[in-house]
Amino acid sequence: MRKVLLVILSCLLFGAAKSQSFNQEKTALTNFIIRMYKSEPFTGVKIFLDYENKYLVSIVKLNSSSYNNENTLNRVAEVKAKAQVNQFMNGSYIILESIVTTTSTVSKNNSTNMSELTEIIKESSIGYVDNIEHVSTFSDEIDTNYKVFIYLRELGKIKKKK
Repeated sequence: MRKVLLVILSCLLFGAAKSQSFNQEKTALTNFIIRMYKSEPFTGVKIFLDYENKYLVSIVKLNSSSYNNENTLNRVAEVKAKAQVNQFMNGSYIILESIVTTTSTVSKNNSTNMSELTEIIKESSIGYVDNIEHVSTFSDEIDTNYKVFIYLRELGKIKKKK
């Protein structure tokens, strides 16, 4: 009976130690991304490599005063992060339309021509994104009205060269 209890107890301790290690790795990566952002702010999608894993990181910056409540702000941040990841993974379809408007004025002594260029850019992307995890939110140091959201997705293990 003691042996069985000892085996079960050792299995539980081993499992707890392994899961604690995984959380420490993710916490270290999150802290690294936050330090990187604070030294040189950026938004969008980046790929980060650690010793064993490859991660896709999506960073979204939103003005918190533009939203009624925290729930809406969090949901918009998640949708924007998924849109960024979708565009990165699946590509996007871009339409560019240029409109040139010209006007001319003629008087006795001189005539003037003015032209105005208007560009309309539309981007769309179709795809499905799952398994992105919200790992951190913090206030931007430069503009405190903005909140920065960090989302993370593990892309897989890095193959080690033999």
